[in-house]
Amino acid sequence: MTRDWIDDEYERRQRGVTRGLLQSQHGAVNARYPGCTLEYCCECGLPTGRTGAGDDSLVTEDGGPYCEECWMDLPEEVRA
Repeated sequence: MTRDWIDDEYERRQRGVTRGLLQSQHGAVNARYPGCTLEYCCECGLPTGRTGAGDDSLVTEDGGPYCEECWMDLPEEVRA
């Protein structure tokens, strides 16, 4: 099998490197590597429903990403 951008994206994400992708690109990556571009909450471990910095991840200066429920549990001054 010849390597392509999907394999490169998978390897980047395995190293913790994310970048914004178009929805069609997410679909292509996840078709080959199911769940690869999912982002998980640092508190509860569930999917955040977002896909990284290119999709408005919920992060603080000290951590993240967070799902919406855990984000709302943070003190307001931390979320600012």
